Amino acid sequence: MIPFLPGVILIFLMTVTSPLGAEDPKMNRSAKALATLLAPTPSSPGDKPADFGNLRQRMIALVEAVEASNRTNGPGPESIVSKAYDFRDDVGNIERLLSGNAILGVWREAHARGLFNDFGKFNGEITKGRGAGGACTFELIIPAGVYPQVSNQIANVRLVPEESKRNPESPLSLREESYRAELVKMLAEKNRTAAVTRFENPPPTNALGVTRQESLALWQKAMDEAGEAGKRPPNIRLEGKVTGTPSHPTRQRWRVETEVINFSVHPTETTIEIYLIGYTEKKRDYYLMAKSSHTLKLRANESHHLEVFSKAESTYKKAADDRDALSKEERSESRVYFRGFVVVAKHGEGVVTYIGSDQRLTEFGNPKAEKSPLAGLPVF
Repeated sequence: MIPFLPGVILIFLMTVTSPLGAEDPKMNRSAKALATLLAPTPSSPGDKPADFGNLRQRMIALVEAVEASNRTNGPGPESIVSKAYDFRDDVGNIERLLSGNAILGVWREAHARGLFNDFGKFNGEITKGRGAGGACTFELIIPAGVYPQVSNQIANVRLVPEESKRNPESPLSLREESYRAELVKMLAEKNRTAAVTRFENPPPTNALGVTRQESLALWQKAMDEAGEAGKRPPNIRLEGKVTGTPSHPTRQRWRVETEVINFSVHPTETTIEIYLIGYTEKKRDYYLMAKSSHTLKLRANESHHLEVFSKAESTYKKAADDRDALSKEERSESRVYFRGFVVVAKHGEGVVTYIGSDQRLTEFGNPKAEKSPLAGLPVF
């Protein structure tokens, strides 16, 4: 019992604590956004040059998301990466550990060396500490020539100063040999997970419940029945729109979606070429952000949906600034600009129709135009 003291008022404070397991809404929002970038990638079928470029852009998007959280008093780097993986039931424990450590390792190196600009975008130029004025580069921890299956895995990438890049002739160190064994375990885990997923999730179907293989069989049957008519130029309708701009959900990319409809009374095979175009800040010079080509086999009145992305926004900045010959001061304030898209449908070598995001870009696809700039656009 507390003794009563005259003239003294006792004040009891009751603290209210959150129940065990209560979630921080800000943590969840940031972690869910990062989780969209952490989808597992199937192992590479071989040493493909495109793998490393895609891996580099993916890692940049990841560390920029971690840096953004760190700059805005959001969850700390370790916390947000760990929480983001909590939202990924499709990532195994080994991949979570190795990939999470790789992401944090790259972020720590980039953060310590000042590789992020004032807006939190990765630019690779060392601005702090030893080596200031130099640059850092990404490389595979285990080279593709040694273990090509992991040449597209987040767990297999690191950031090093240019002068510390691996000598292509150097053998793996003992530490790298040990890490290679961990990557072997990771792929074994991924393969087990994929086998279970295939069993629990049968092949996807279209709106009519038809798988891709079944659709191709139906198309071939329609072509056989159409005979010579199937070789005629088709009546193709294109509809396109920009449906995404650089953000965490899009991995800092622009997204364009296109609907392709075969209005012909016969089946056809058509090639769809999609161009995403940007322009520089000072000279307003156009350049090619991305180009993709899609061969579609469509039955009469069948449609197909296409979704294409640019590379990450930061990818284009240096090349665009160089094109404009900007000064250091101008580069610190310059931006990346997206102009729009052009979509061209071909049958054989001939163009059957084309669209653009505006009148000027539509003319870029016109085969009768005196000189279409598409073929001559610089690629950034």
